[in-house]
Amino acid sequence: MPAASFEDVLATVTRLQARVLELEAEAARLPTLRARVAELEAENAELRAENTELRRRVGMDSGNSSKPPSSDGPDKAPPTSLRKKTGRKSGGQPGRAGSRLEQVADPDQTVVHRPAVCGGCAATLGADAPVAGAPVVRQVFDLPEIVVEVTEHQLLAVTCGCGHTTRAAAPERAAGPTNLGDGITAVAVYLSTAQMIPLERIAETIEALYGIRVSTGWVSLALARAEAALKPATEEIKKQIAGSGTAFFDESMTTVCGKRAWFHTAATDTLTAYHADADGRGLDAMTAFGILDDFTGVAVHDAYAAYYSDVINQDGLIHALCVVHIQREARGIAEHDPAAKRDGWAAGLDELIGNLFRWRDTYRDDGHEQLPPFKLAKITREWDDLLARALVVHPHQPGRAGGQTHARRLAVRLRDRKEDYLRWLGDFAVPATNNVAEQSVRMIKTKTKTSGGFRTLAGLQQFLTIRGYLDTLRKNGRHIITELRHALQGNAWVPVPA
Repeated sequence: MPAASFEDVLATVTRLQARVLELEAEAARLPTLRARVAELEAENAELRAENTELRRRVGMDSGNSSKPPSSDGPDKAPPTSLRKKTGRKSGGQPGRAGSRLEQVADPDQTVVHRPAVCGGCAATLGADAPVAGAPVVRQVFDLPEIVVEVTEHQLLAVTCGCGHTTRAAAPERAAGPTNLGDGITAVAVYLSTAQMIPLERIAETIEALYGIRVSTGWVSLALARAEAALKPATEEIKKQIAGSGTAFFDESMTTVCGKRAWFHTAATDTLTAYHADADGRGLDAMTAFGILDDFTGVAVHDAYAAYYSDVINQDGLIHALCVVHIQREARGIAEHDPAAKRDGWAAGLDELIGNLFRWRDTYRDDGHEQLPPFKLAKITREWDDLLARALVVHPHQPGRAGGQTHARRLAVRLRDRKEDYLRWLGDFAVPATNNVAEQSVRMIKTKTKTSGGFRTLAGLQQFLTIRGYLDTLRKNGRHIITELRHALQGNAWVPVPA
């Protein structure tokens, strides 16, 4: 092989030197490239997390979140119950009180029906034909013809022996030449606050039912009069809730003059009270409500942080958190979070909570007041294992706001508040859900949807004052129109403390 010429060697050396320079330049760029790769990986992780969160929000409905069924829309499937099959037959269970219309012992009128012709031989049955046995009774419940009763108050003027003439004073309900009484006022208040009917339609309804033409201004005055009459009873209801052994609390938004406003509810199985607050849902609003400050029983609520404030809990309030909230959240995460779907922890949590209800019902039906210690220990281990998996699957993300995804936030909350979430298993007297408060909130949301919100904060509080009283009447089986009439006459019914 011939020896390479000097020029060839020089060219090769030159090429090698150029390549070395290229490699050195590429090596110098490596830190920048590594940093860029890390940046892109972080951005990709953030986008994946954002995509997961957006998919979760788009897929939220009443079955996998706390959204109400009314928000699902026509394209959503009907909501399904989170409870699993219990083996019981559908319908009312043995021992449950029915709600059918019952016959009365003393009807207002009685109509006797006699057969005119024998069903056997077709002979005529005269008035002297003997009656066989007791009659079969059928009763018809109906409204009589509605006729407005007009009471005239004649104010006489009487002349004294001294020559002075004195005219009788008009009663309060007859201050003007024509006046609408307490009965029709009670109906207007009921239509507004119980049936959520707008003022114009209330006026139309009253005219259609009773033949009395009223203005929307009069309806507004009727509501103001009812609020004033019910304030003392409302304060007593709040005191009784504060002194109860178990109460339910919740808060939500409505609109006042097109802007967001908050209202709070506190309720028991027999009592309901509300509070309107323009400042929000936080501690100041809760203390302004004036119930939690003095409450020392079991407070059932969601996991909102303000409920755990030292200002509220200074007297040893006991917390119980609603498990149905987290069951819905777990179902939503299992459906829309890829990492949770691969691991299965969220679906496992959903299934575990369903099992908790069945175990609670089984032991309670057998006369127990709590789950046995071995069962509680097993549940606690399963709970801890699921959350430990969740925290591994959804690690802390420093580049993300708060460092946590929705799934991780749920897992952390369930870990930190485990005792409050599982309290109902250690004491069957503690409710597992916050349904009582949520049902009270739902009707205010209905009012917002049907009437478009409220014009003033005072108007919202007026509605809440009346609504809380009517809900208390309903829970206690009181006749709402009758009790409203009594309240307008200065004799508002107040529940007797338990």
